[in-house]
Formats: sequence, C-alpha cells, structure tokens
Amino acid sequence: MKKIAFIGAGSLVFGETLLTDILTYPSLQDDIVLYLEDIDPKRLDLMFRYMQKYREDNLPVLENVTIERTTDQKEAVTDAKYIINTVLIGGLDVVKHDLEIPLKYGVTQCVGDTIGPGGVFRFLRTTTFFKNLLDDIKSHGYNSDNSKGSDPLLLNYTNPMAMNTWYCNSIFPNSTFGLCHGVFGTAAVLELAVHYMDVDPRGFDYLCAGINHLAWFLKVQYKDSNAEWHDAYPLIREASKSQFFLTDVEKLRVDMMNATGYFMTETSGHLSEYLPYYRKRPDLLKKYRGEGFFSELEHALDYNDQRVSQQNLEKEFLEKLNQDNLQHKEVPSWEYAPQIINAMESTTPVRVNGNVLNEGFITNLPSNCCVEVPIFFDSLGAHPQGGIELPTVCQALCMSNIMVQKAAVEGALSLDREKIYHAVLLDPNTSSICSPSEIRDMVNELFEVEKRWLPQFD
Repeated sequence: MKKIAFIGAGSLVFGETLLTDILTYPSLQDDIVLYLEDIDPKRLDLMFRYMQKYREDNLPVLENVTIERTTDQKEAVTDAKYIINTVLIGGLDVVKHDLEIPLKYGVTQCVGDTIGPGGVFRFLRTTTFFKNLLDDIKSHGYNSDNSKGSDPLLLNYTNPMAMNTWYCNSIFPNSTFGLCHGVFGTAAVLELAVHYMDVDPRGFDYLCAGINHLAWFLKVQYKDSNAEWHDAYPLIREASKSQFFLTDVEKLRVDMMNATGYFMTETSGHLSEYLPYYRKRPDLLKKYRGEGFFSELEHALDYNDQRVSQQNLEKEFLEKLNQDNLQHKEVPSWEYAPQIINAMESTTPVRVNGNVLNEGFITNLPSNCCVEVPIFFDSLGAHPQGGIELPTVCQALCMSNIMVQKAAVEGALSLDREKIYHAVLLDPNTSSICSPSEIRDMVNELFEVEKRWLPQFD
C-alpha cells in the first residue's frame, strides 16, 4: 500500500486542492492511503470528513483509497513514501509581529514570507518543526530500514521556501523539494499576453530559473500554425505597453522587466519586498500601485486578507460537506506535488520547476544555495536541469537575496543570533530604509516578542 502523509492538512484550501488532485490519477487510486495530520483537531476533522465524503460520493473509482487522520506527526509519517507539508507555525497571531515591529522602524512588507524581517523570523519559527519532522521521517518513514532502495520524499509548500528547503537539505541531504505556484502561474499570464496580441499559439513553452520568488523567464516561446517556434518576448513587451492587465495590474513587475529584460515569477506586491527600489518612499508605492490583489503593494496586505478569509473558510467548508454529492475531479490543477507523485508511481514523467540545493544547476550562483530550476521526475527519481547561466543583472539580484538566506540558514543551524541580525542587515528592502543600529534594535525586539516560538535561541 502506498502511503502519502499530509502534514498541515487543516490548511483547508491547500488540502482540498492537493488531495483531490492526487485522486485524479489512476496510479494513485489503487491501494493508497492518505494520512491527514494537523495539530488543530477541529480543522483536521473538517478535512477528514470532507475527504471521506469525497471518497464515498465517488465509488467505485475510489474504493481502494483509504483516508486516515491523526494529530500525531510520527504516526502520520510512519512508512509514508511521500510527505506533503503546508504548515504555518504560530499562525496569523505571530505573523502580526513580523509586520508590526518592522513597521515601527519604517519597514513596510506586503506579505513578509520570503526574506526581510518577516521572512527571516517566519523561517526561524519553522526550523524546530522541520528538524523534528525530518527526524521522524529518517526513523519511521518509508525505507527507514534501508531495505527498499529509495528514500521518502518531503514535498514542501511552507514559506520561506528557499530558506526552508536549504535548511532541510542541510540536515537531511536530498530529502526535500520545495514547490511554489509562481512559475506556472506566471507562465499562464505570459501565454495570455501572447493571445492578447491576436496570436493563437499552437504551443507555448519557457525556461525559467533563479531562486524561489525571484526566478526569471529566460526564454519564452510559442509555436505558430506552421509548427515553427518564435520568441514570445516581443509580443509580451508590446502587450505590456497597452491597456492590457499587465499594465494595469503588474506595473511594478513590468517596470522590472523593462529594467532587466526578463519577466520574473512573483506578483508586484511580493517582488517589491525583494528589492531596494520601491518600498522606501510613499510616492514610489503610489506610482507603481496596481489594480489587482498583490499588486496594490499595501503593507500587510496578505495578513489582512487572510485574517478576513479565515473567518469565512470554515463556514464555506461546512457548506461543501452538506452538498448532496461531491463530484470527482477529472482534471488536476497545476499544483506540482500530485504530478510528481504520479510521475514516480507511473510511466508518465513530468517537468516541474522546483527548489533544490545548487549542484551546478545554475552555474553562476553559489554551490549549495537553494535554486529554483526545471526538474524532471520519473520512476527513477528527480533529475534537475543543469548548466543554466543567469544574465548578470538577474544573477546580481538573486545574489542579494541569497546572502540573506545564507546568513539566516547558518544562524539557524548554529543558533547564532548575530547571524540572524546579519541576515536582516543584508535584506535589500530593510537596508534601503534603516541604519545598522536600527536594524539591530528591530531584530532584538522581534526575538523578545517571538521568544515563545523560538525556544532554541534561549
């Protein structure tokens, strides 16, 4: 029996999407157990009841699928070949500190989940969880007795993606792949831009590489009616000048494309945090404010949205449970984890963009930093694409973020508060606003307020 453990299954949106995606694949409908785990019994029960109903409403297709639940992480990962993780340690209550304390020093963050003070402290809160999870996987996961020839795979969705993936693979090499929506979500936007220019492509493809939340579409191409491939960037640039939503929504991201020559993977609100150019002055935030969500650039935008949406989420889920019939999903979403598991359990390989430690995959980024590159998965495992060289400007912008990540990971591994201070000191957005002494005061204050979630630093 194939066992897939879902850690943080009380994440209702993620859970519903990923679990129902898994069950679209015939290779994952036969003799499989989905083991749901969460420390919140109420949320866990909601997801368990939903998946039980989903299974029962779709017999006989899912008759060989078993759904289990537990609040015990070790029980969930025991003998699990695949572990999907979506946890948020501390929840929104502590995220509030990540945002409010830096704001006292003039540092605004739209999301605060990647680098900067919000990203660094979110990472630190997660490291103890990851260490315990990986210990459980090594001791109790699939092939823990080394008799089966392969190891379990941790598919991580928890941000900050690069730091978490870097940390996990530092303490358990080759254990963890980081997965994010940014690449396939942005690719859909770029394909739509080609359509907008009255071109009906018969094919669309791209090469995207860099680091998580700062990966670059180095090549974008489309196939015409004569089956010939063409560079799509001229059409994308032309579309960005019109009253197309790239102009109205993604003003900041288009500005960076014009500056660097390449489109990147994150919405404008996210991107504004990883650079020194935009968040340091109110007039710049006003100038580059877009009209769509995550392009409005407001401080704490994601936190405020989640605070509202979480109040309605459980109610919406209960309404789904009261439906007469939950229809079986025939076509999966674009999320990567189910595609990867299917590829490894079938004869259908897949290419995704995932996060791994750099072993020459991007030749001009440091060895063993965390990079986001194309990866092919099949029954033999993972095969990251290598030999990619970033343009100098993309390399430099990635390096500015990598050094934050490096200092934070080193500080987490050695429990060195000074290196954590250095991580925030090196953050492009924070350093464009604060002096070194102000940043030290900010970091000390964050350590004090969040010490409940950081016992390893006491």
